[in-house]
Amino acid sequence: MHKIRTATMIKVYLDWNCITHCKDSFVELSELLEQYRNIFICPYSEAQLRDVLRRSDANPEAYNHDLDLLTQISNGNILLLKGGKIRLYKVSPRDYLLNEESNLNRRNKLSFQYHDFRHEIRSLLNPKDIERISKEHYPHKVMPLVENLIARDVQVADKINDFFERIDLLGKDDIEITIKQLYFKLDLIGYRSEEKKKSFANIDTDAQHIALAGLYEYLISDDKRMRDKANAIYSYMHCVTKVMTPRAFIKEMSHIVKMCYDPELIPKAMNTYGFPTLKEDGAHVKALEYPLWGIFKYCYNAAALDNTLPNNIAFFMPEKQFMFYDELEPIAKIVTLALPKAQRESYINSYKQAYMQNKPLDNVSFTIYEKKYRFNCVLMTFEGLPALRVSYESIQ
Repeated sequence: MHKIRTATMIKVYLDWNCITHCKDSFVELSELLEQYRNIFICPYSEAQLRDVLRRSDANPEAYNHDLDLLTQISNGNILLLKGGKIRLYKVSPRDYLLNEESNLNRRNKLSFQYHDFRHEIRSLLNPKDIERISKEHYPHKVMPLVENLIARDVQVADKINDFFERIDLLGKDDIEITIKQLYFKLDLIGYRSEEKKKSFANIDTDAQHIALAGLYEYLISDDKRMRDKANAIYSYMHCVTKVMTPRAFIKEMSHIVKMCYDPELIPKAMNTYGFPTLKEDGAHVKALEYPLWGIFKYCYNAAALDNTLPNNIAFFMPEKQFMFYDELEPIAKIVTLALPKAQRESYINSYKQAYMQNKPLDNVSFTIYEKKYRFNCVLMTFEGLPALRVSYESIQ
């Protein structure tokens, strides 16, 4: 009998306070990330490096410690958004800064009389509208209220667009720019606004954190303002990123791992999540609450695609259309469980090389036995990433 003993990785974005406090307040988080290092992956970002660089002159010792900590947590994986495109690299934070430090420092020096501008915008709006938005309890209602309020006032809309142009936040088909615009709109109108003592560059960095975290499964932040803004933006943008406090995530980590491995997840997904619902803009399928093996977030029951097929066959797809190099070995280990030990290492290396060279992967068949089920799996390639065809039958 072959059991799944590893999983591809669930992507977790840690805001800077979480990282810096992994050595004290959130030491348990650091320990659990190390314990589950084959399950959770925490790539670093340019936003985190911007936070690090602010300490480089004032406290060189702390700066070096921060870089070491970031290297340890991320294992050298970085996710970038460049011109609206996702870029993945395996490079240490120190090596990345050799080429990009000046560019990041330039963004850190961005200056604007932001708090005066925010006061000006609010003076043009009805205080009752601002109060309604600031007190809105449900995140999914916030962003539509803000957008409608701005759209009704041409003067306010023009001033905000001029502001975006001045800080280089205009562009098309760029998810980072779009989310940062939404962030500033929330803050300007008065939804969880940042304190006056916070610099404009720091606020811009927070907006970048939220934009990048929208590409992950989890955003972990100890900042309530950031969490509330993120929830409002993600619900508006239909991002499936879950926003949690560090303590809530620490409490939930072992449960997340258990549920991703749960043998009942496959039949449950086939029967509950696998049938698309028809909406105005086409067929939609609901994302799994816990991704199968940490990567397969969507399930399409074969019967939903062809009603002549049985309900016990389904296709599982990744949530995001990208995969870090560190995720290749865990998934390769899953599909080589039935191979003799001597052959496994060779196959795993071939699998990783094929992916890195953008070669199509051959279909790989394997069987997993659990107490109640036998799962017959075929790992294939869909748009360059692993996709899974699964059929199951009861063995009781």
